[in-house]
Amino acid sequence: MEYEFLYDRDNRRYRLSLASEQAALQHFLMDEFEHNKASYQQLITALRALTAYQEWQFFGREYSLLVQRQEVRICHNTLLSSEQFQLPELLEDADLQLDEHLLESECGLADLLLLLHAWQDFLSN
Repeated sequence: MEYEFLYDRDNRRYRLSLASEQAALQHFLMDEFEHNKASYQQLITALRALTAYQEWQFFGREYSLLVQRQEVRICHNTLLSSEQFQLPELLEDADLQLDEHLLESECGLADLLLLLHAWQDFLSN
């Protein structure tokens, strides 16, 4: 997984940049946690404790993380609702495309842990 860490000195903000297919993961990490090393530790501890076939879920305000068989799925909480979202009839025929990468991303558990550790190191410098 490719990533880039940035610090905006003018705004004093940390930024994480991931490939477009990992947009949901990027939003999850930036929006669900404070931007300091300690805020990610509980997530890292829980992920490290998982066994190979253990399932686990973390429900955030906007995005949730689901682990199944060492595979991680990050999805927008609207995808977890039992109701199906329907576009209004007027919009169905329009040339509209939904950017699914903003709603859902997948990666391996090992890759996510490597990213989280590198992100923590960047935040502590």
